[in-house]
Amino acid sequence: MQEQEDFKQLDMRYEEAELRSKRKNPSWIDRAWTFFSSVKVGLWLIGLIIIASGVGTIFPQEMYIPQATPPEEFYQKEYGTAGDIYYTLGFHNLFESWWYIGLITLLLLSIIIVSIDRFFPLYRALKKQPVIQSDRFMNGQRFGAEATGDVKKIDAIAPLLEKKGYKVRRQDGALLAEKQRFGRWGPYINHIGLVLFFGGAMLRVVPGMHEDELLWLREGETLPIEATDNKYYLKNEAFNIEFYDPEKVDAKFKKSLEAAGGNVPKNYDTKMTLYKRVGETSDFKPKLEEVKSGETAVNRPFEFDDFQVFQEQYAADPEFKTMSFSIVNQKTGKVVDTIKVDLREPKETYKLKNGYDVELKDFLPDFVVKDGQPTTNSGRPVNPAFVFNIKSPEHPKGERSLIGIKLNVGGDENQYKMAFAGTELSNISGVRIKKDLTLPFLIAGGIIFMAGLLIGMYWPHRRLWLREKNGRIQIAGFTNKNALGLQKEANLALTEVGLPELEDRQKLREEGEAK
Repeated sequence: MQEQEDFKQLDMRYEEAELRSKRKNPSWIDRAWTFFSSVKVGLWLIGLIIIASGVGTIFPQEMYIPQATPPEEFYQKEYGTAGDIYYTLGFHNLFESWWYIGLITLLLLSIIIVSIDRFFPLYRALKKQPVIQSDRFMNGQRFGAEATGDVKKIDAIAPLLEKKGYKVRRQDGALLAEKQRFGRWGPYINHIGLVLFFGGAMLRVVPGMHEDELLWLREGETLPIEATDNKYYLKNEAFNIEFYDPEKVDAKFKKSLEAAGGNVPKNYDTKMTLYKRVGETSDFKPKLEEVKSGETAVNRPFEFDDFQVFQEQYAADPEFKTMSFSIVNQKTGKVVDTIKVDLREPKETYKLKNGYDVELKDFLPDFVVKDGQPTTNSGRPVNPAFVFNIKSPEHPKGERSLIGIKLNVGGDENQYKMAFAGTELSNISGVRIKKDLTLPFLIAGGIIFMAGLLIGMYWPHRRLWLREKNGRIQIAGFTNKNALGLQKEANLALTEVGLPELEDRQKLREEGEAK
C-alpha cells in the first residue's frame, strides 16, 4: 500500500522531452516563443476571432449592400445610430480589415510555434525510445505490474502481442511492444489543417485570389466586369422570370402564396454573352470580341476562366428603356413627326423633316424638385423628365418645355408641344460575379483537420514494456487515451502466459488517499 501511495506518475505527453518553451534561463526570443506556444494565448485569439466574426454578421457587409447607395448613407438610413457606429468603426468591411487579418496572423503564428515546440521533441523521443527502461520510468507509468518469472514468459508473450498488431522490439531479454504511434500525430495534423484553412482565408486579401462583384445589367446593356480589371464585358441579352400561379399549385402551397402577397417568383434566369476586350476603336471605345454565350439561373452559374456568374437578384420594377414623343402643332392638332429617345444614350439633337429639330437641353432620369429646382435623385431612369427645345420654321430659336410623367411645364403656351407616343421597358438582372482561388486551401485544410481529429480520437497510442531483473518481471503500460482498452487488450495476453494483469496505479493511489 505504501508503494502505491508513493506513486508519482510521469508526464508522458511529450515523453519528458525538453521543450524550448520550458527553458529555465530564457532569452527574450525564448520568452516570445513561450508566449505564442501557450495554449491559453491560442484560445484567447480564437475567442477574439469568433467574437469579431459575430460582430461582422450583425449587419450586412459592404459587398452585399445596394451599390447605388454610398455605404455611409446606407448604414445610417437602414439601421440608424447603430448602423452609423457600425460603419464608423469599420465593421462594414470587417473581414478584410487590417486588425481582423492581424488576429488571424497571430493565431497562425501561435499554431505554427506550438506545433514546432511540441512535435519535433516528441518525434525524436519516440523515434529513439529505448527498449530497456530505468526503474524510475517503469515505476512512473500509470499502468504496471510485477511478478516472479524469467525471460521465457517474455518470449512467450511476444507473438501474442504481434497478433494484436503490436510492433515488438527486443533487447537483452527485455521487450517493447508498440502500436498506433501515428495516433500521437493527430493534434499536429489538426494544426496543419488549421494553418491551411486560416492561411486560405488570409489569401482572400491578396489581389487576384478572391473577387466578389454584384453587377446590375439592363436588358441589352453591355458593361465591363471590374473583377477582371475590365478585361471582360458582359451583355444581358434577355431576362426571363416565371411566377407561381396560385390556381395551379397544390392546396397546401396556395395558402403560403396568398400569405406572401403579390407575385412569388418560381424561376428567373438571364441569357448573356461574354466579350473580351481586344483593343480600342477609332473613337476610343472598347473593341470587343465575343467569347461565349449562355445563361445563368439560380444555382446554375455561367462560367468562364476562374469566374462564376450567379443569378442573384432582379429589380422588382422594370426600368424605362426608351420613350417616344410626337411633335404636335397645337393650333392644327397635326403631328409633325415622332422621335424616340434612348434613355441610356440620349442624343443632344434629333433632326426631323421639313426643317424641324428637337434639342434635348437636359435629361433628369429620376426627376424630383428640391429647393424649388428640378434635379435627379439617381442615374436610373425611374421617373424620367426632359427639357426639350423645339425648333420650327415659325420659331427658329425654339420653344422650350419641361416634359415628364404627368408633367408638362411651358408646353401649353407654345405652338408646338411634345406628346407621349409610347415607351419600352427593360428588366434589370442582378448577377454575382465570383472568383475564389482560396477554396482549394479551405477544402484541403478542412479535410486534413477532420483527418487529424479522427486519428487522434480513434487510434490511441499503446505501449507495453517488460523486463526481467533479479528473477522478477516488471511490466509497464502506456496509452494516451482509452485506458480501459489498453488494460483489456494487454491483460488477455499477460494472463495467457501466466503474468499478472495491469494495475491502474493512479486509481489505487486515489483509493488509498480516500481511505
